Amino acid sequence: MNALLASMRDEAMAVVAQGGVTARLSETRIAYMRYVGQEHVVTVDLPLAYFVTRDRAAIKSAFDDEHQRRYATSAPTEPVEIASLRATVAGITQKPPLETIGRGDSDPPAAAFTGNRDVYFPSFGEFRVVPTFRRSKLLAGNRIAGPGIIEEYASTTVLSPGDTLDVDAFGNLGIEVE
Repeated sequence: MNALLASMRDEAMAVVAQGGVTARLSETRIAYMRYVGQEHVVTVDLPLAYFVTRDRAAIKSAFDDEHQRRYATSAPTEPVEIASLRATVAGITQKPPLETIGRGDSDPPAAAFTGNRDVYFPSFGEFRVVPTFRRSKLLAGNRIAGPGIIEEYASTTVLSPGDTLDVDAFGNLGIEVE
């Protein structure tokens, strides 16, 4: 089992290293275990120390404890089998630098304006024509007073009457709701 898990760990380490992760690596080992004769397995996180010391009793006890936790029963005197093993390697990468967007005035640039649209707001009790803007063209420092619509590929942001939208240096939309 140790040889198999070591091989799995080495393969995982190589994949992680390919991604440029070399610092603060951690390894976890998981066994999918069951009592002999059972069909369904229980996932058991196992400390590396159990493998270093070859502590079979601790592995069995960890399974019994997990079985007790999940099913409110266990059978410490019954034999168990390991159906499968998993080794996971994880590391911490450096955060990528946050990219800022271009800076503009408080008024959005003309390129951001996409037209007008009829929108119903309950506070008006009727449809009103409101401006629409392309989010990707907004600049840091732009401010839009609602009502208005900000459009992008996967989302639409609705500014209700009285709301105010400010674009920050990273392109986030901060909305102060009336």
